[in-house]
Amino acid sequence: MKDVIARTNRFYIEMSRRVLSEKEYDVLLKLLIEKMTLQEVASIYGVTGESIRQIYESTYKKVQSVTQLLAEIEYYKQKLEQLKYDFKCETKQIKKSKNNTEIVLHIMLYESHFPFSKRMHNMFEVLDIQTIGQLAEIPLKSFGCFRGFKEQCKKELTAFIEFENIEHLFEGFSVWKKQPIQ
Repeated sequence: MKDVIARTNRFYIEMSRRVLSEKEYDVLLKLLIEKMTLQEVASIYGVTGESIRQIYESTYKKVQSVTQLLAEIEYYKQKLEQLKYDFKCETKQIKKSKNNTEIVLHIMLYESHFPFSKRMHNMFEVLDIQTIGQLAEIPLKSFGCFRGFKEQCKKELTAFIEFENIEHLFEGFSVWKKQPIQ
């Protein structure tokens, strides 16, 4: 446990080195790392123990304020990154995150506001497809092999994928939607 405390002390002292004077840095180092007493450090500098205690107290406050400032900077950096990400999502510059993708995969097809035809509902029923994830598991090229899947179904499936903005779930979607059914 003492080793962890010593490493933590050293870390905070090193982080604060730029804001500390050489004397303040040396006093903290001697007291926290080398475990010297106030009187031992005072004798090195030729001052009283009370002077060293005051230097330690003011230096400790400086270190504490610097670490708080660094924590705030880190917090605001993360906040800025989140805002940038949200903006890119809203302007559709990037696709939704993996977490959102996982959620999308579990959405039931009948929950979509897309107006499926009776033919497409029957196709999903025959193929036992109930969620977007199950639909995405089937390679797009395979749909042409299913009985009854013609141009009209392909147009409808393409429109659904684009309507739900889930193109990223279907490998080769942009090429597939332009190819005729064979």
